[in-house]
Amino acid sequence: MIIEFILIIIGFIFLIKGADFLVMAATSIAKKFGLSEMLIGLTIIALGTSLPEVFVTISSALDGHSDLIIGNAIGSCICNILLVLGITSLVRPIQLDQRTIRRHLPIGIGTMIILLFLGNTRKFGEIQTITRGQGILLLICTLLYILYTIYEEKKVKNKKIDAEIIKEVESKEERSIIKIIVYLILGILGLKFGADFIVDNTILIAKKFHLTERFIGMTIIAIGTALPEIITGMIAAKNNETDLLLGNISGSNIINICLLIGLGALIHPLTFTTNFNASIWILMASTILLQLIETVSKKSELDRKKGIFLIILYGIYMCSMI
Repeated sequence: MIIEFILIIIGFIFLIKGADFLVMAATSIAKKFGLSEMLIGLTIIALGTSLPEVFVTISSALDGHSDLIIGNAIGSCICNILLVLGITSLVRPIQLDQRTIRRHLPIGIGTMIILLFLGNTRKFGEIQTITRGQGILLLICTLLYILYTIYEEKKVKNKKIDAEIIKEVESKEERSIIKIIVYLILGILGLKFGADFIVDNTILIAKKFHLTERFIGMTIIAIGTALPEIITGMIAAKNNETDLLLGNISGSNIINICLLIGLGALIHPLTFTTNFNASIWILMASTILLQLIETVSKKSELDRKKGIFLIILYGIYMCSMI
């Protein structure tokens, strides 16, 4: 049992470092082709923090673990809103951007409604399958959202970028082709083996403790794959760059739902049980809660008290899962 937990921890380390290497390589390639800093930040860096979830999804889909895929997608979203924002606000209050509140959070709620529809189109109590065709639809939604975000950001002048993005994009180091290839190989290997370690050993633990894959996906894996967002959020807070954090979290959640579930269904049709409905409603309520906080807050910010409240809510959610 101890060996399985050690391998899971190693897997998370491989995932995080693998994502770092792949983002560095992709950024260097983008700069060599003359892509703008904004485009790099909104595509490569933004998708980079979702790479751990993506590779866990691929590994789970190849083995037919539908509950892990859907549970990880939903659980990561809940973790992002309640835990990541909560922890970050303890370091420094988070600015609640009205554009994110009024545009991107409603889009996120829309993706949750779509998922509820896809998972409940049959009679109550029956098992529903999210087909490959529906997976393609979700992937198209991912692409449309990324294109919309790029279009929207180009209209905003003097836009700040996340502290880690600035550090990476403005780096004066010109990486050689050999170094880029090494980063690509290390990144892909780290993500691949990290995902395999996590999925294989969590399945073993689930069987030994008679836990469901849904529970493992929405708790252990969700928190583990959200570590890049937690680390990035704390660094952004430390450098007083929290004004874009809510937008990053909102975008990450939309991509998690559409990309992860869409990709998983494309590889292997996913089995959706009604047990996921309650978690989707919790995610939707958490998103609406952020909108209410922005509405009633005089300073339009998520301060430490509200952050503690979000963390407590996440603790209650975890207890309910147990």
